[in-house]
Amino acid sequence: MSVLLGACGETLLHGEFGVYPSKGTRYALSLTRTELHIQRLVPKPDTDHRTVVRLIDVVGCCTLRSPTTTNQSAFFCVYAYPLKKRKVAVGSGRARQRTAKTFQVDSAECYKDNLQVAEKWAAAIKCLVLGIPISSETEISRSLLPRPRRLLLLLNPFGGKGNALQWCQSHVLPMITEADISFNLIQTERQNHARELVQSINLAEWDGIVAISGDGLLYEVINGLMERPDWEEAIKMPLGILPCGSGNAVAAAVNFSAGFEQVLGQELLTNCTLLLCHGAVTPLDLVAVTTLSGSRSFSFLSVAWGFISDVDIESEKYRHMGSARFTLGTLVRLASLNTYRGRLSYLPALDCAAHRPIFRSITMAANGSLPFQHLPLHRTVSDMGLCEERHTFRFRDAELAEEPAPSPSSPPSSSCFHSSSFSFENLSEEPLADSKGPREANPAVAAPAVSPSARQMHGPADRFLAPLDQPVPKSWVTLEDDFVLVLAVYQTHLGADLHVAPFACFNDGLIHLSYVKAGISRAALIRLFLAMEKGTHFEQECPHLTHIPVRAFRIEPLTRKGIITIDGERVEYGPVQGQVHPRLANLFTGISQAKVTTF
Repeated sequence: MSVLLGACGETLLHGEFGVYPSKGTRYALSLTRTELHIQRLVPKPDTDHRTVVRLIDVVGCCTLRSPTTTNQSAFFCVYAYPLKKRKVAVGSGRARQRTAKTFQVDSAECYKDNLQVAEKWAAAIKCLVLGIPISSETEISRSLLPRPRRLLLLLNPFGGKGNALQWCQSHVLPMITEADISFNLIQTERQNHARELVQSINLAEWDGIVAISGDGLLYEVINGLMERPDWEEAIKMPLGILPCGSGNAVAAAVNFSAGFEQVLGQELLTNCTLLLCHGAVTPLDLVAVTTLSGSRSFSFLSVAWGFISDVDIESEKYRHMGSARFTLGTLVRLASLNTYRGRLSYLPALDCAAHRPIFRSITMAANGSLPFQHLPLHRTVSDMGLCEERHTFRFRDAELAEEPAPSPSSPPSSSCFHSSSFSFENLSEEPLADSKGPREANPAVAAPAVSPSARQMHGPADRFLAPLDQPVPKSWVTLEDDFVLVLAVYQTHLGADLHVAPFACFNDGLIHLSYVKAGISRAALIRLFLAMEKGTHFEQECPHLTHIPVRAFRIEPLTRKGIITIDGERVEYGPVQGQVHPRLANLFTGISQAKVTTF
């Protein structure tokens, strides 16, 4: 029934299928490299309208069998999260709505032959979602697919408004289950819990570590990995961020790099989970930051001094408001605007343009394979029991191929999770049995535990930096002035709705240094921050704002009191300097460099 035609832009698979329940409805399906086209054949439609499912919106596809043993049909179900046609509110991004489209393969008289066709379609769709190349010369089968990924999810239940666990249950776990991703979910219980955890775990068990929180938890994970004796390999572990905090800057950068509309809250979480399911990994620059006391840490977002760091720390008292805390904190700080005397030095990146083109490119790539041995980890929620129920679904979620299924309100069956602290409602009422067998666990050697007292920050040498008690190199530029703010940032966003460096890239090898000098009016500063919401502040040509791409910097405050932050975390006040280390880490972005058309 299926025909492989190949060639980029042409149909890869074509077939005619029914749906469940049957009702006599039949559809013609055509699969290209970027879309699944669905055309109703019976009953014949009045128009030539067809449903188009973009593969960037698809998280997974599985094969299923009817609970009735006399039914020789096989099924494959496509799980997608397309955008709703209209925006939910003026000025906001469009939300996504889950759809489950189940197609019945019934052309052969025996189940085995029908299953072969269903598995071919499921494998082809999953290959395209994961970025595995298939062509007219490819023999499509499940053997093309890597084994399902295993992710360690670290969740901060106190981040943002404290709804991370609820959002994880209602949004994240159902989506990654549909993507056939196995996981352990661990709730952090205190500050630096995640940092201590990643120092001692066996990284060979995992294909990635994902922080379900704001940016602070990712900071702990990165620095915990850099404190391991095997830091050079450990920091290559793919890292992910699913936004459930107040800042959510890296999540906004991931969302922007995929070409998606700027969204907040649950819409941003859904977008980032969708991209996580696609699995592509992008190299990530890190910046080694040193303070006067000699402490060294690795930053993935920013170093701030002045207005921005003041707002960040002083708004902590409004944390219960979520991201709105920054708006209120900005207004409070504007009422008593401070300036800071200081010396700013930097090594300019003379070989790059200040404003780089913005690439809105989407493609997906598969993860590699790692050995596995499951070990007990603190208080966890997990699907590592490899139970059959994790692949059960409601038939009535996809009664008609073109109709969306309702969004799940709870994660999969409680029998899929090992926890004494949680109970989950079963999604399935009439299950289809998954045609796949159980996965095998491969042995691995556990990494030695690292004692908290034996912590030591490792990492590459900072060849651009002189010790903080010595002058900067002669090749650097130095200016002394009164500043309203100084910001060294390496991502496009400083918050979910603060688009500070629209030309930044995850791995451009640059620190984007910006500063605002004293003398700017409150009205001009307000206009500047309002423009940052859309990333248009550089177009205003504000004479008080300066941006310079650099490789390294040093901030030396001359004002006695102030606040300095690294990735939103307050550090000791005093001289601080940093140097970029290109492509040191890896980040789940769901995209790579190849361009495709976006909306």
